[in-house]
Amino acid sequence: MASEIKVTLRNTLKSLSPFKDILWFLFLFIGFDLLYKLFVSEGDTGSSFIFLGRDLTREVYPICEIVAKSVYWMVHDLFGYETFSREGIIIYFPDALRLRIVWGCTSLKQIFIFALILMCYYGPWRKKLYYVPLAIIVLWGINILRISVTAILTKNGFPTEFIAFNEWYNQRVWSDTPQMHRVFRKDWFQLFHKDVFRWLYYDGVVFLLWLLWQEKFNLPYQKRKLKAEAEPTDPTKDLPPTDSE
Repeated sequence: MASEIKVTLRNTLKSLSPFKDILWFLFLFIGFDLLYKLFVSEGDTGSSFIFLGRDLTREVYPICEIVAKSVYWMVHDLFGYETFSREGIIIYFPDALRLRIVWGCTSLKQIFIFALILMCYYGPWRKKLYYVPLAIIVLWGINILRISVTAILTKNGFPTEFIAFNEWYNQRVWSDTPQMHRVFRKDWFQLFHKDVFRWLYYDGVVFLLWLLWQEKFNLPYQKRKLKAEAEPTDPTKDLPPTDSE
């Protein structure tokens, strides 16, 4: 019985061998995400930063403000939306939802998790020393773009086509009242903020950065390593010359 279990386990592992790289990535991704959630909480409203039970929201305020300033620069200065404004960590268009930048908007969670994944993943350490910092810059920049595009897409409220979709998606019942208009505007914002861009950013960009590392750095490195191990060594290569030579 024990031998049959060993054979079955060996065959199962052998069948999974072609997928070991992606499985290891997913294991690290899910593992570090769960580990993060064990240590960090964003509170009941999702706007706090609580580490090991200690509220550090005030301490991370400067980081949130840097993100708000970066989004303001991108939307106001780079994209040319002159009516876009910022007050501390609040960014907004006139007559639109006022968006508050909190810890969850800083992308530091994704940056920490990706850096830990790369440190525990296969590949040459020397190249990790510059790939990880470059990936951090990419993650930071795309996060600023994510928030900026969300602010722009939601500045004029929601299109009428969204009403039927939102009644199905969020189980709302539409009525032409100021209160329901505000509810639907918030749902329109959350559609991009939580349901589309967060998943594209968190899962999509992190996966693509890992895939780039895997294809351009790790696989060539592993092939060179296997080739070097397979090459026979010449036992006379390092011997000193004889007198006859």
